[in-house]
Amino acid sequence: MIPPVITAVTAWVPDAIPLPRWTAMESVLRATGHSGWDAWVRSWHPDYGHWLEAWPGAKTSGFLPVHPDLPSRDLARAVPVETGADLSGLAAKVAHRICSVRRHGARPVDIVMFCHSTPDEHVSATVAGRLCAEVGPPCFAFSVSQQHGASPFTALRLASDLLVAEPDAHTILIVAAEKWYPPFSRVFGPCIVHGDAAGALLIERAGQGTNGLQLLDVAVRHVPVNIGRCTAGIPDAWTFTLLSMIDFFLARHGLRHGEIDQIVGHPGVPSLADAVDAHFGRQDAKVLHQVAIHLGAAESIVRLAQTLSRVAFLRTHRMLLWGYGISGFIGTALLEARRAPFLHHLDDGRSVS
Repeated sequence: MIPPVITAVTAWVPDAIPLPRWTAMESVLRATGHSGWDAWVRSWHPDYGHWLEAWPGAKTSGFLPVHPDLPSRDLARAVPVETGADLSGLAAKVAHRICSVRRHGARPVDIVMFCHSTPDEHVSATVAGRLCAEVGPPCFAFSVSQQHGASPFTALRLASDLLVAEPDAHTILIVAAEKWYPPFSRVFGPCIVHGDAAGALLIERAGQGTNGLQLLDVAVRHVPVNIGRCTAGIPDAWTFTLLSMIDFFLARHGLRHGEIDQIVGHPGVPSLADAVDAHFGRQDAKVLHQVAIHLGAAESIVRLAQTLSRVAFLRTHRMLLWGYGISGFIGTALLEARRAPFLHHLDDGRSVS
């Protein structure tokens, strides 16, 4: 089977605001939040307690204690915050953009996958249902959650498999969105601050003359880690897993390291970026910012859109996309393009690192 093709990429990153301004906004949101959150959060605390907002010495508003290794307030740090739309609004925004620019007479979208990080299954069902309504019949919608930045890689793997298993499926839309809101914190440990963003990919069955990024390979692996520690040098198992996946892809497709034209990775865990940098012997593989704004499930799609906006596809162009989830998921995708997708739009082209 000819590999499926990513024919459209779009992303949205809202304006960034200083982190202290967000913490002031968050304290108001927490004070006016629904009291039912307390019981709900306690039920999830064994696995997700570290996401709760708790600056050192600050009151936790009745919530259980959380991981204390949080960064000090940094007046220079800014984080993208969406104030005009909720999570479903962000997802619908990018889904509508892709659908609105498709050529007249294009086949309808058969499947919609919604990627996000919230552990609330009601959010999954609600947003997936809205996306199904936005796209229109005959699409079937579901969600991929709790894998953080690795979610789009799982969705790409599912899309590739579904196009093999379901002969009638032709077009799949992957939408990723993040909107951080109390009781979940934007601050994760000493090195990551979560921002709001959304992105979408359109995957189609390849045909004669189909332009875009061929999905040569994609995989996700789970590596048990201590998710409360994300400082440089800690996730050795992540590094081994990521480099092993990369080498396996290259060997399976008969490629050498020098035949990869572009490497697009995630910030936040410097040891991962450094390892990829050293593995390829290249500077473009390295993410330079140790303290990073991470866009969760939307991160890889945003960075892919950024990359496509500045790459000239004058020949066969191969891209390696890699990312991670804070709970230990590692994702990698190998893409090949002869021409760019017809849409690779990013509303806010500024770096999110």
